[in-house]
Amino acid sequence: MTQIGEVLAVDPRYFRPTEVELLIGDATKARTKLGWIPEYDLAALVKDMMQSNLHLMTKGVYLKEGGYTMENYYE
Repeated sequence: MTQIGEVLAVDPRYFRPTEVELLIGDATKARTKLGWIPEYDLAALVKDMMQSNLHLMTKGVYLKEGGYTMENYYE
């Protein structure tokens, strides 16, 4: 049996920790330098995300009732 050496190496400097304690975004630079205006405020963003999740869950129930399976991406 022939053993193959290392084909791919990943530099540990590019690993991101799996759990980040605090994520804070600041769009000030995008607003001032680019004139960017956000499409959503926080309430609209939460509503859009919830509608998307409800649609996905409804789709899963529909497929299950039809005898199909769907992978669970939330586990």
